[in-house]
Amino acid sequence: MVLLAGVRWDFLWQRHHELAVRFARAGYRTVFVETTGFSRPRPDARALARRFLGLRRGSSKEPALTVHAPRTLPPTNPIFRAADRLLLAPRLAENLRAVSGPSPIVIAYLPTWTTLYLASRLSPGLLVYDLCDDYAAFPGTPPGVEESERELLGRSDLVLCTSEVLLQKARRVRPDAVLCGPAVDCGRFASLRRAEPVRRVRTVCFFGDIAAHRLDLGVLEEVVRSGFVFRLIGRMDRCSRRLLRIPGIDYRGEVSYEELPRVLRGVDAFVLPYRSGRLTRAIFPAKTYECLATGLPVVASPLPAFAGLEDAVYLARDPREFIGTLRSLGSLETLQKARRRISLAEENSWEARFSQIEGLLWEQIRRRG
Repeated sequence: MVLLAGVRWDFLWQRHHELAVRFARAGYRTVFVETTGFSRPRPDARALARRFLGLRRGSSKEPALTVHAPRTLPPTNPIFRAADRLLLAPRLAENLRAVSGPSPIVIAYLPTWTTLYLASRLSPGLLVYDLCDDYAAFPGTPPGVEESERELLGRSDLVLCTSEVLLQKARRVRPDAVLCGPAVDCGRFASLRRAEPVRRVRTVCFFGDIAAHRLDLGVLEEVVRSGFVFRLIGRMDRCSRRLLRIPGIDYRGEVSYEELPRVLRGVDAFVLPYRSGRLTRAIFPAKTYECLATGLPVVASPLPAFAGLEDAVYLARDPREFIGTLRSLGSLETLQKARRRISLAEENSWEARFSQIEGLLWEQIRRRG
């Protein structure tokens, strides 16, 4: 099993990581290939050093899992693309062939030329495109991404999509694409559940990648200025760091997935304030089910992904509605609503999602004979 991931191993815990660990635990020899690059890299000496370390063990708890830090460059300019094509990508393919064995199952994330090249050179027994974002809408998208994504869609034996918007996009090329949304490790968040409904909201929280191109920072600012303590957990980009100057921000920095439940103690409600745009319209935030698994109330922007979840998520269009809903939760919340959120999370557990994905893989393998 080779996962051509779109993130680093030490990045915020995501679908890429969860699948790698679960495949390894299920007995598949698994190689997690960190991102080969997409947008312009930030100056980061540690990241550059890590990129050129090569193969290394990803998790001492998972002996069947290996993490590979590829020596490649993002396809953001002609010089980088030439270096990848002539030297770096062929060398990476050779290294991966040596550790993956013949005919691996390849799960791809980034729709770039490098991914297409690796997928071809590895001669996979099965190629899966796990479509999690509208990559053409990313800031700093490299040229040719829409063309390379169409080719990846056409080449793949199985296409998975994490949102209905992405599914409809993929089905223009692959009518057989499958909806396969995010999931949650419910047990990890069970300790945050309460015996009584929330009666007063003092501390609200957002955790994850705190990035201005996805989040509505204006909502965050107004919520904290309205008197709530706002706990922020995760990596901040340059634009979002202005929030740290506002009294009432309780910034806990980046924490590991294992530590997250401990850092969430004392939170009364979660907010998911996303900007409106092509990028966010296509996503189904993975943290949605993680928030719901706590049983605590969630106030979110009306993304298409939340259609049909009105009984589990409070929707708010602007700062005034976010603040008004947070102040009204004491009268709105019931144990029945908390149980509904937990039930919805359990329906979308990682156990259920992994079983779905593994079943789809074996179905494709049987079809290929």
